[in-house]
Amino acid sequence: MLENTPTPAGLKSKNGVFAYANQAYRTLVNAPDNIEGLTDGDLPCDTAQFAPVFVQQDRQAMAQNKTITTIDIHHYAHGFDAYTFEKRPIVINGETWGIQFNAINLKKWVNLATFAEVFALDKTNASLCTLTLQDVQLTSSQEIVLFWLLRGRQTKQIAQLIHRTPKAVEKQIANLITKFADYGVTNRASLIEYARSHGWLSVIPEQLFKRPVSAVIDEQGLN
Repeated sequence: MLENTPTPAGLKSKNGVFAYANQAYRTLVNAPDNIEGLTDGDLPCDTAQFAPVFVQQDRQAMAQNKTITTIDIHHYAHGFDAYTFEKRPIVINGETWGIQFNAINLKKWVNLATFAEVFALDKTNASLCTLTLQDVQLTSSQEIVLFWLLRGRQTKQIAQLIHRTPKAVEKQIANLITKFADYGVTNRASLIEYARSHGWLSVIPEQLFKRPVSAVIDEQGLN
């Protein structure tokens, strides 16, 4: 089934060893057809340097029995790009066997997530589904802070992700509140609420593509 999936997907054991990966994933990371038995660290791709991070994320999903979603920005086989990975624990006869992962390009994922969230915010207001950004000009630093803020990251986490100090991030958040003040924004909560419902979830900052990163952005418990 995964082989026919057009997006990258595969299976890894709880020890981080590939049991399978489809053609889309093997192409993405320049992996050989016989990927079975290899680990992320064995792959001839710049993603190999993040192998310990991937193992930690897999263990988190398995230990908490949760599907987690990550943003992964790396120099892949085709060049620098961003994907979101969904990592779901596989449980067989009550025992955790490993992880199933599926990936989608970040730009496509952001568009889908934006539509779903805006639609959920107001199902009776069709105009919200037409995303039009207000005439607010943000600096590159403000864009990247808002991007992570809208995805639930706290100040210290954003600082780590963008390699700035928490104080610098707080300053940018204050600047963002000022920028959106004309639209009723007075604090962090109202900034997030306003930006989510007015198209800013669809904005992918160029600065996001300047540094490799792998970060958990969502966790969802399994039934």
